[in-house]
Amino acid sequence: TAPMPGPKAGVPGVSLAGGASLVVFRKSTQKEAAWQLVEFLSRPEQQVRFYELTGDLPARTEAWRSPRLANDTLSQAFYTQLLHVLPTPKVPEWELIAQRVIDHAETVVRGNTSIEDALQALDNDVDNILEKRRWLQSRVAKQ
Repeated sequence: TAPMPGPKAGVPGVSLAGGASLVVFRKSTQKEAAWQLVEFLSRPEQQVRFYELTGDLPARTEAWRSPRLANDTLSQAFYTQLLHVLPTPKVPEWELIAQRVIDHAETVVRGNTSIEDALQALDNDVDNILEKRRWLQSRVAKQ
Protein backbone atom coordinates (compact mmCIF):
# COMPACT_ATOMS: atom_id res chain seq x y z
CA THR A 1 0.00 0.00 0.00
CA ALA A 2 1.40 3.37 -1.01
CA PRO A 3 0.16 6.90 -1.67
CA MET A 4 -0.79 7.86 -5.22
CA PRO A 5 2.34 8.63 -7.23
CA GLY A 6 2.85 12.27 -8.09
CA PRO A 7 4.83 14.21 -10.67
CA LYS A 8 7.69 14.80 -8.19
CA ALA A 9 9.55 11.91 -6.57
CA GLY A 10 8.65 11.50 -2.91
CA VAL A 11 5.63 13.79 -3.09
CA PRO A 12 2.22 12.10 -3.24
CA GLY A 13 -0.05 12.95 -6.11
CA VAL A 14 -3.44 14.53 -5.60
CA SER A 15 -6.49 12.34 -5.35
CA LEU A 16 -10.15 13.21 -5.24
CA ALA A 17 -12.15 13.19 -2.05
CA GLY A 18 -14.84 10.58 -2.02
CA GLY A 19 -17.13 8.79 0.34
CA ALA A 20 -20.40 9.71 1.91
CA SER A 21 -21.72 12.80 3.62
CA LEU A 22 -23.78 13.31 6.73
CA VAL A 23 -26.54 15.84 6.17
CA VAL A 24 -29.57 17.37 7.85
CA PHE A 25 -32.38 18.01 5.41
CA ARG A 26 -33.87 21.49 5.33
CA LYS A 27 -37.40 20.15 5.85
CA SER A 28 -36.45 17.71 8.60
CA THR A 29 -38.88 17.70 11.52
CA GLN A 30 -36.05 16.53 13.81
CA LYS A 31 -33.29 19.01 12.94
CA GLU A 32 -31.83 19.27 16.44
CA ALA A 33 -31.70 15.49 16.95
CA ALA A 34 -30.32 14.99 13.44
CA TRP A 35 -27.61 17.59 14.02
CA GLN A 36 -26.68 15.92 17.32
CA LEU A 37 -26.29 12.61 15.47
CA VAL A 38 -24.08 14.25 12.83
CA GLU A 39 -21.92 15.79 15.55
CA PHE A 40 -21.68 12.45 17.39
CA LEU A 41 -20.74 10.45 14.28
CA SER A 42 -18.19 13.11 13.29
CA ARG A 43 -16.23 12.84 16.53
CA PRO A 44 -12.76 11.36 16.01
CA GLU A 45 -13.34 8.61 18.57
CA GLN A 46 -16.53 7.55 16.79
CA GLN A 47 -14.76 7.50 13.45
CA VAL A 48 -12.09 5.24 14.95
CA ARG A 49 -14.80 2.95 16.34
CA PHE A 50 -16.52 2.87 12.94
CA TYR A 51 -13.17 1.95 11.37
CA GLU A 52 -12.78 -0.89 13.87
CA LEU A 53 -16.27 -2.19 13.07
CA THR A 54 -16.34 -1.75 9.29
CA GLY A 55 -12.84 -0.98 8.03
CA ASP A 56 -14.02 2.38 6.65
CA LEU A 57 -11.21 4.91 6.92
CA PRO A 58 -11.85 8.12 8.91
CA ALA A 59 -12.15 11.44 7.12
CA ARG A 60 -11.17 13.47 10.20
CA THR A 61 -7.40 13.82 10.51
CA GLU A 62 -7.71 13.86 14.32
CA ALA A 63 -8.96 10.25 14.22
CA TRP A 64 -5.67 9.16 12.67
CA ARG A 65 -3.86 10.01 15.92
CA SER A 66 -5.50 6.96 17.48
CA PRO A 67 -2.87 4.27 18.19
CA ARG A 68 -5.08 1.80 16.29
CA LEU A 69 -4.58 3.80 13.08
CA ALA A 70 -1.25 5.54 13.79
CA ASN A 71 0.47 2.17 14.30
CA ASP A 72 -1.13 0.47 11.30
CA THR A 73 1.54 0.64 8.59
CA LEU A 74 -0.89 -0.45 5.86
CA SER A 75 -3.27 2.40 6.69
CA GLN A 76 -0.60 5.11 6.77
CA ALA A 77 -0.59 5.47 2.98
CA PHE A 78 -4.27 6.38 3.16
CA TYR A 79 -3.58 9.00 5.82
CA THR A 80 -0.79 10.47 3.71
CA GLN A 81 -3.17 10.58 0.75
CA LEU A 82 -5.89 12.20 2.90
CA LEU A 83 -3.54 15.16 3.27
CA HIS A 84 -3.41 15.49 -0.54
CA VAL A 85 -7.05 15.45 -1.63
CA LEU A 86 -9.17 17.88 -3.59
CA PRO A 87 -12.94 17.95 -3.93
CA THR A 88 -14.44 16.50 -7.08
CA PRO A 89 -15.19 19.04 -9.82
CA LYS A 90 -18.49 20.84 -9.33
CA VAL A 91 -20.12 19.90 -12.62
CA PRO A 92 -23.25 17.76 -12.95
CA GLU A 93 -21.46 15.59 -15.50
CA TRP A 94 -18.75 14.54 -13.05
CA GLU A 95 -20.04 11.01 -12.38
CA LEU A 96 -20.19 10.28 -16.10
CA ILE A 97 -16.67 11.65 -16.58
CA ALA A 98 -15.37 9.64 -13.61
CA GLN A 99 -16.81 6.47 -15.11
CA ARG A 100 -15.05 7.22 -18.41
CA VAL A 101 -11.76 7.61 -16.52
CA ILE A 102 -12.29 4.18 -14.96
CA ASP A 103 -13.24 2.63 -18.30
CA HIS A 104 -10.19 3.97 -20.14
CA ALA A 105 -7.82 3.12 -17.27
CA GLU A 106 -9.08 -0.45 -17.39
CA THR A 107 -8.30 -0.75 -21.10
CA VAL A 108 -4.70 0.25 -20.32
CA VAL A 109 -4.37 -2.09 -17.35
CA ARG A 110 -5.69 -5.00 -19.40
CA GLY A 111 -3.17 -4.22 -22.15
CA ASN A 112 -5.86 -3.45 -24.74
CA THR A 113 -4.59 0.06 -25.50
CA SER A 114 -1.64 2.34 -24.84
CA ILE A 115 -1.67 5.08 -22.23
CA GLU A 116 -1.44 7.70 -24.98
CA ASP A 117 -4.40 6.26 -26.91
CA ALA A 118 -6.49 5.91 -23.75
CA LEU A 119 -5.77 9.52 -22.78
CA GLN A 120 -6.71 10.74 -26.26
CA ALA A 121 -9.95 8.73 -26.15
CA LEU A 122 -10.70 10.06 -22.66
CA ASP A 123 -10.06 13.62 -23.83
CA ASN A 124 -12.49 13.10 -26.71
CA ASP A 125 -15.11 11.55 -24.41
CA VAL A 126 -14.91 14.38 -21.87
CA ASP A 127 -15.03 16.96 -24.65
CA ASN A 128 -18.22 15.34 -25.99
CA ILE A 129 -19.75 15.10 -22.52
CA LEU A 130 -19.12 18.79 -21.84
CA GLU A 131 -20.15 19.98 -25.31
CA LYS A 132 -23.77 20.59 -24.27
CA ARG A 133 -22.65 22.57 -21.20
CA ARG A 134 -20.44 24.83 -23.33
CA TRP A 135 -23.31 25.36 -25.78
CA LEU A 136 -25.70 26.31 -22.97
CA GLN A 137 -23.16 28.67 -21.41
CA SER A 138 -22.53 30.39 -24.74
CA ARG A 139 -26.27 31.00 -25.15
CA VAL A 140 -26.53 32.51 -21.66
CA ALA A 141 -23.49 34.73 -22.33
CA LYS A 142 -25.16 36.16 -25.46
CA GLN A 143 -28.25 37.28 -23.54
